[in-house]
Amino acid sequence: MVQPRSGEMISWPEEHPAVRIQAGRKTSEVARAVAEKEALFQGLLENRKTVFWICLGYARDFVEAEELTQEVFFRAWTKVDSLRDPERHSEWLCRVARNTCLDHQKKRRLRRLLQRDYRGHVRDERTPETRAIYRDELRLLKTAVRALPRKLKDAFILRSYGGLSYREIAAVLEIKEGTVMSRLNEAREKIKSQMRGRAQGG
Repeated sequence: MVQPRSGEMISWPEEHPAVRIQAGRKTSEVARAVAEKEALFQGLLENRKTVFWICLGYARDFVEAEELTQEVFFRAWTKVDSLRDPERHSEWLCRVARNTCLDHQKKRRLRRLLQRDYRGHVRDERTPETRAIYRDELRLLKTAVRALPRKLKDAFILRSYGGLSYREIAAVLEIKEGTVMSRLNEAREKIKSQMRGRAQGG
């Protein structure tokens, strides 16, 4: 092995230009992917009001709906790469919102189960502001909606709270538009019946 003489500088081979070009391409591709993701997410944020109203349909009050809305967009950001058709991003986001709310309800039921010894001491977590908003008719409506079977509740909330069209609801729930219409009619009849019964003290 030839040792360098004292004071002699070791000259390392220069990086090949092709290597630098390839590295630059990878960097630009990553930057472009990040920019596209951020642009797509900004488009999702335009649906904040719709997402909030969907969450309110599943939530107990406005405070919980706001927390769920934040959770929805956090999940949307982490899963946005799975969005295969950007043109249908609103339907995809509504599906994320529905699933987030259903997951929350499962966790809430589990907490109640674990705390069953304290069922008689349930604390009202609503703020004075939200309690003022909740009038009798709204309380009756929320109670009636919660009592609906899952398939009817999903269709009703997406339509009445989210303002989605029949086509959009069909896409979110992956059912036919005719099925959407029949579920909505059934949900409305059940809600009317239950609200009348409760209003009359039934």
